[in-house]
Formats: sequence, C-alpha cells, structure tokens
Amino acid sequence: MFGNVALNVAISLIFIYLLYSLLASIVQELISRMFNLRARLLTKALRRLLDNDMRKSNLGYLGQFTFFSWCYEQVWSIVYFFLPFKNSPFLKKFYDHPGIKSLGEDRAASRPSYISPQMFVQSLMHILRGPSFDGTRDDEAMRVKQNLEGGQTLIGPETREHLLNLIEDAKHESEAFRHKVEQWFDEVMARTSGWYKKQTQVILIFVGFIIAWQFNVDSIAITRILAKDKNAREQLVTLATQRYQVYGRYKDSMQRKMVIREDTIAAGDTMIIRTDTVYQASIPDQEMDSLYRSLSSDAAEVQNILGISRGSCGYDTDTALAQLRARMDTVAGRLLSPAEQQKYRQAMEAVAKRKVGCYTHPYQQNGWLVFVGWLITALALSLGAPFWFDLLNKVVQIRTTGPQIQSSQAAKPKK
Repeated sequence: MFGNVALNVAISLIFIYLLYSLLASIVQELISRMFNLRARLLTKALRRLLDNDMRKSNLGYLGQFTFFSWCYEQVWSIVYFFLPFKNSPFLKKFYDHPGIKSLGEDRAASRPSYISPQMFVQSLMHILRGPSFDGTRDDEAMRVKQNLEGGQTLIGPETREHLLNLIEDAKHESEAFRHKVEQWFDEVMARTSGWYKKQTQVILIFVGFIIAWQFNVDSIAITRILAKDKNAREQLVTLATQRYQVYGRYKDSMQRKMVIREDTIAAGDTMIIRTDTVYQASIPDQEMDSLYRSLSSDAAEVQNILGISRGSCGYDTDTALAQLRARMDTVAGRLLSPAEQQKYRQAMEAVAKRKVGCYTHPYQQNGWLVFVGWLITALALSLGAPFWFDLLNKVVQIRTTGPQIQSSQAAKPKK
C-alpha cells in the first residue's frame, strides 16, 4: 500500500514538473528569439576563435579570484551585447563577408545563428588569401601563409600562429588545410553548444521561479497534498497517463534535432570524410502559441485538482489587522474633519474589499516555506522537459511493470 502511494506521489510530482518544464521551455525559446541569443553566442565563439577576445584585463591581483573574474566577464557580456564587434576588427570583417552576411534574416537579426563548417572555411579563406588570388594555381595555402606572416590581416596573434601550424601540418596542401580548419571549427562549436546549454539552464532557473510564483507551484505544499489527498493523487495519475504521449510530442517539437551530412573528398593521396551539421528549424510561432495555450489549460486543471491557488483570500478579517484598523480609525477621528473622515472611510473600505495576495491552503501558511517551495520548483524546472519525461517513463514502468505507460482505468465499484 505504501509503495503504491509513494509511486503515485512520484508520478504526480514528476508530471507536474514535466508540465511546467514545457511551459518554461516555451518561454525560454521566446526569450532566445527576442534577444537572438543563439546568434550572440555564435558571435562570442567566433570572437574567441578569430580575434582571441583581444581585451585587456585590469583586475590585477583580484583577477585570481573567481568571483571578481565572473563579474568582469558579465560586464563585458553587457558591452558585447550592444557593441558585438568592439576590439574585434577581424570579426567585423568576417561578418561583413557576403557569404556570411547573406545568412542573416533581416536587419534585426543580421547575424546568423548557425554557420556550417564549409561556409566558415570558405569565407575565412576568401579573406586570408586576399583579392589577388585567381585560382589558376594550386597555391592557396601558400598565399594564406604569406599574408599571415606579412601581417596583412587583422586576425588575432594566437589564431595566426595556430593557422600557420595547420598549414605546416597539411604540408601546404589546400584541401588538407581546409579540412583541418573545419575540424578546428567543429571542436569550438561543440564547446559552444555546451555554453548554450549552460546559458539555457540559467535562464530556465529564472523563468522557472517566475512560473512557480505566478502559478503557485510550491513543491513542498504539493508533496504534502499528494501524500494526504488520495483523490487528488489518483486524478493526477490519470491525467499523467492521458497526457503523457501528447507531452512527448510537445517535447520532440521543442527540441532542435541535428542532421549530419557527410561528403568524401580527395586531398592528395588521402580521402577525407567531411561532415556538416544542419540544425532543424525552430517551430513556427503559431504552433508555439497553440502549445502554450494547451499547457496553460492543463496547468489550470492541475491547480483545481490540488486546490492550491493565490490571491483568493477574500475580505481581510485578520485580528491583528483589524486592531490596527481600529486604532487608525480613532486617530483619524481626532485629526480629520468630517469631510476628510468620509473620504478616509471610503478609502479604507475599498482596501478591505480588495483581494489580497495570500494563500488559502492550510499547507501554505508559512511565507518563507512557500518561497523555498518555489525555489525547489525553479531548480527542478531548470533540468528541462526531456529529463522529466524520461524519468516519468521509468517511474511508471516500475509501477505498471510494463514497457510503456498505459491509460489508467476507473476503479470498479465494490459490490
């Protein structure tokens, strides 16, 4: 009996986290589109790649402490948000290249959010080899080497040294050199994906806390309700089994899948397999709005099942506040004129009738405990919908001893 209760509580709580994680993912995607975060992070990666992030640190002794270094980086992040090409002349030249410039959507999103390795290498080679290269001779790598050694480019010194080393590793063969630059670019982009995941997780924490506050998703109170209220527990398990597959489709539509294309090219006496990763386009705004409406409806149903809401305390009848009101009335009667007392009474009646932002559920009487419950929810939502979807599947498998979730049947009445 206890095992069934514990599993049902786990299923219900995980389902709630899955529901609100999907909501948080939609909000996070809208924020990413609004501020073009993917393109900005790609610009950051290319700044490190091409210009070595050429800015001087003035922290001195404080630079050895993580906190001050972090604050320093945040300040520069704000600077680069408004001035993306500050201290980065070669980066500006790279983005002004026609091949890269054509990838932008419009003036508001002029910088692309994704650049293929082939387009990166092609645009970079066009800049490094100079306008005098006509392609009649296979000396592209040597022309790039001459321009790098002659200081004819504005590229960062560390990048210049690395490119010269790659030219030597490629034995001055153009195709082999291009392939090595592609590999270098792919390695940097792999780390950029990790940066984006960290950035997304930070955003999800803030978005998750706002959602927990607005929808009153108090993890502590919800767990206590599920442990005590059998009816609410069974209703949420039923809702979870009914909506599980639908949420799986929602999760898949929100994820950006990656298609890998491979081309085999000849470079001297060797064959090179060249890969290109193409990200799936994000879902349309209309479909995003439909998902949000559906999830908001389910969130309202969950709130009704749990009986947990905010801002519905009705009239203010608290004893301490009533005593304070009586003292204020006494002072107002002594200091105010009859006309002013009439205005005062009307104002106080309006305040008394106003819905106050408190919580009616007996498990939410401690404001600090409610805050901690919201914080737990925010941290849970930051793990993302895929995590909670996979966990829900595993927990339900334990409960049903089957490979997938099966729709629960209504309990048969006792004879």
